Amino acid sequence: MPDVHEGAILIAGVGGLGCSWAVSAHRECGDLSDLLLIDADESSFRGSGQAHCLHLDAVGDGSGAAALPNLAAHRLSEGLGALDPLLDNAELLFIMTGLGGGTGSGASNELARLARSKNCIVMTVAGLPFAEQPLRNSIANATLPSLEANSDVCIRVSMERLAWYARAREENWETGSGWIQDLVEGLVTTLAKVGKLNLDLMDLRTVVEHTGGATLIVGTGNIMDPLKIVDRARNSPLTEVNVSGAKGCLIQVEGGPDMTLAHLNQLSESLVGSLHPDCQVILGARASDEMVGKLRLVAVVSGL
Repeated sequence: MPDVHEGAILIAGVGGLGCSWAVSAHRECGDLSDLLLIDADESSFRGSGQAHCLHLDAVGDGSGAAALPNLAAHRLSEGLGALDPLLDNAELLFIMTGLGGGTGSGASNELARLARSKNCIVMTVAGLPFAEQPLRNSIANATLPSLEANSDVCIRVSMERLAWYARAREENWETGSGWIQDLVEGLVTTLAKVGKLNLDLMDLRTVVEHTGGATLIVGTGNIMDPLKIVDRARNSPLTEVNVSGAKGCLIQVEGGPDMTLAHLNQLSESLVGSLHPDCQVILGARASDEMVGKLRLVAVVSGL
């Protein structure tokens, strides 16, 4: 049975790319979270099943918000009443968005601001445009500071690095290349399922409230080489953030029935050893049959 009430975890996609990421991530943990999709293009809602959808095409001509983030923010503010029941019930909001366009850059920041005003924990995954898109980069750079200010954790994703690693994994970068899904599903299952060492939303809030930057890292690998998993997590392929000075860390380890206390100790001690000497650490673990022979490390680090 889930540890959090129904609707407590909400995955939201804002804009075309954000909706694609959110749908893919929600597919991995749909029984543990709700899905909200926000865009000016109705095609973003196709195949989304039971998602809550907010269409921002105010004039009904399908024109979208293009490169006009202020227009998208205005359209979202007009539809906020429809979001109140979802956000009133939510304790953790994941926002998936691509910055540089109108909808992602305008509406994601407004959604984060509204959620924070309702005392919701906001974790944002923000895709940054390709270097050869100067207009989009200008819009993204103007949006990013306020989005980070309205998020407890804002994870920057480089489109170049995402696309490069997606090719290596033979995945589609537009759906997150598998990495985005791992990130979201890892934390959702950490919070919503009973584990050997259980974590809850209060643990998460304690960690993300440390002053300074925060991010989320994920590493998966063979149970025979736990230290390699830590290296993969620490050197996340999609962010250049150095986690070595983190003052807060929530660690979740998932493995199969063959996972032992020694595996937990190796993973946690290796990661914590590279953080601030006075880092506050909260550890959780759970086992699942589908993880036989494998381990996954999910960690929220803060106070960077």
